[in-house]
Formats: sequence, structure tokens, C-alpha cells
Amino acid sequence: MPSINAYLEHLNPLSSKTIALRAKANPAILNLSMGEPDFGPPAALIDLICKEDLNRERFLDAVKRYEHSCGSLSLRCAIAAWYRRRYAIDIDPEREVMVTHGGIEALNLALQTLTNPKDSVLVAAPAYSLYQRAIQLLNRKSLPLCRPEGEDEYVAALAENTHASARAILINSPENPTGYVMSDADWQALSTECHDGDRWVIHDEVYDTLAFTRRHINAWCIPALRERSVLINSCSKKFGVPGLRIGWLIGPPNVIEAASRVHESLCLGVSILNEPIAERLLSTPEVDAWMQQQQDMLAARNHYALSLLGEKQGMRWPRRPMGGMFLFPDVSELYRALPAQWRGFSSDAGSAVAEYLLEVRHIATVPGIIYGTESRHYLRLTNCASEQVFHQAIARLSYGR
Repeated sequence: MPSINAYLEHLNPLSSKTIALRAKANPAILNLSMGEPDFGPPAALIDLICKEDLNRERFLDAVKRYEHSCGSLSLRCAIAAWYRRRYAIDIDPEREVMVTHGGIEALNLALQTLTNPKDSVLVAAPAYSLYQRAIQLLNRKSLPLCRPEGEDEYVAALAENTHASARAILINSPENPTGYVMSDADWQALSTECHDGDRWVIHDEVYDTLAFTRRHINAWCIPALRERSVLINSCSKKFGVPGLRIGWLIGPPNVIEAASRVHESLCLGVSILNEPIAERLLSTPEVDAWMQQQQDMLAARNHYALSLLGEKQGMRWPRRPMGGMFLFPDVSELYRALPAQWRGFSSDAGSAVAEYLLEVRHIATVPGIIYGTESRHYLRLTNCASEQVFHQAIARLSYGR
């Protein structure tokens, strides 16, 4: 039999999905492994969406034609208006926006459009696990941009950066898994670095509305970066609708034109049926107040978790989350306190603790190793599960070692 892609042949399933499937097989397990928000979509819009966006006429219109390669102009206008309302940024909906199959497709389009095979991409570490996969599958090289824990992490990391050949820098702010939000000083350092190194910034900002201790800034808020950066965003996290699969890519006109050629070559267009729903979510003014409520709720959950999970429970917090929907403690001390059988499961504290918590305490979490070797002693927990599941899980974790 002929061989298949060598990278795919040895690629394991996503750890978070594998753990989530194990959790779903046992109703007793409290699942804090997947970033599937329990809080969405906005309840006030559900009846309206069902009545006006999912009716017979809309359905027949949507399934009988292909969408424009950049998505509907109406939705692109709604996306541009979103940025004007929230960030006072003027974006041309016809030339600087394209609609994608979620944020992941936007990421892949950005990588294919801005880089060539064998180019290097600097990736801020720890990094979302799908970044590495996307870069490898496209025959690019991933270079870690390791940041020391502190107030302005990118300032220090970029000062020590020696990867002069990197074609682009991929950042995620607010960040999965740490919850770090880039500071003004970080952005200035990044702007200087990209001008001096003549490289692109790919900014994944899918958690943009969930920054609660430091204001969120995107790359297009920095005038010097506008012509050398792209933004990746989606409806999935902010509106609690990961199954809608509507995202977008924002970039200079020549980038969007090139990305649209890749997009139409691979999948022609996005689902027309889903676009009016995304447009309604982005355009309804009352949704802003609802999103603020979700932000406040997640901030309160983080405060609750950090107040209960400390040294006594074997957890340290070198980085306290500033946004997003994840908690990322160092569990080295908890690992050392585990019975020998669980320490023997793995030398990575995060992997051993995650297995112990799943099997013994019936709490599903994700080992930090999937975000890079520098995170092997960490554990990721989501804070977006249902109220009952989240509080029960934190209470169960707080019992001590």
C-alpha cells in the first residue's frame, strides 16, 4: 500500500478532545477539559434567530447556491462595524475582510498567504496546540518565542530573540492557555521588532471580549502595524457558539485577495445558512451588555478558583490569568504528593496529575505538555463550563492533596 503523509501518520488525536470523550463516557466526571462555552448564545436572540434566520425561505436560499469567496458583503460590513464600534478602527469590508470556516481556517489562510514553504514562524510559547500542527502541515517551521513570566512578557522575549530569519510572528492575546493579555509596552516592542525584521504579525484575538484585568488591544490598533499584520477572530468563544463555524480574517487588501484564492481553491465558500446568525450576533447592540456579563462572570470564576487553589492544594500561579477562559496552574507540588503509581504514569507533572484527577477525583483537565515542553508541569482547566460543574470541580480540587 502506498504511504500517506508522514506527519499525519504519526499524529495523535488532540489531547483535549480525547480527554473530553473519556469524560463524556462517565457521567460522574466533571469536565473542565474543553473550551466549549456553556454561556451562549445570547438567550434574548434565540427565538429571533429561529424565526427569522432559520426559516424556510432562508434555508432554501442558503442551500441552493455557493457563497462569494470572501463571504457575504452584509456580514463583512457587520464585522467592520464591530471593529469601528469597539476599537474605533475603520476597515474596508469589501477589500480588508473575508469570512472563514471559524478561526482555525483564518489561521491556515494567514499562514499560507503570508509565508512560503520552509519559512520560519515565531510562535509565542506556551502556544495553542493547533498552531504547531497547522505550521507543520503546511511545511513551515515553528520557532518558539519563550516569554519570561512578568508584567511585559513580550518586551523581554523580543529583546532576547535571535531568530532573525522568521517570516512572521504568531501571537494569541488574550491567550490560550495562560490568559496573558499583551500590554502597551509589549505592542510597542512587537511593532519595533517587526519593522526592523521586516516580518508579519498574525494576531489571533478570538478571546478579544474576554480580557478582564487589562484592556485588549489588537494589532490594527497600532498604526505602524496595520500594513504588516492580520487579525484572526471568530464568533465561537465570545458568543458561545463554537458549532456555528463562522470566523474571519482581516488584513491589507492584497493579503485578503490572495487568501480568497486559497479559500476558494479549498472549499469555495462558507455556509450561507450560518452567516445571518453571525451577522445578528455582531450587529445587535444589546449583545454588548450580555458580553460584559459573561466577561464579569469569567473574571469572578477566576477569582474564586485562585482563592481556593493554592500551595495547600499543590498549585502555583506564576501567571495569573488576565483574560480568556482558562486556568493554567503549575502542579509540580501536587505531582510530588501523588501516590507512586500516579507519579509513575509520566515524568511530566501535568500529564500525571491530569490522569490522576480523571481517574481518582473524576475531574477532566488537559496536561500542559500539549502547549509545549516548557509547560509540561502545568495543567489547563476551563472556566466556561456550567455553573454547577465549574464550582463542583473547584471545590473537589480544593480538598487538598
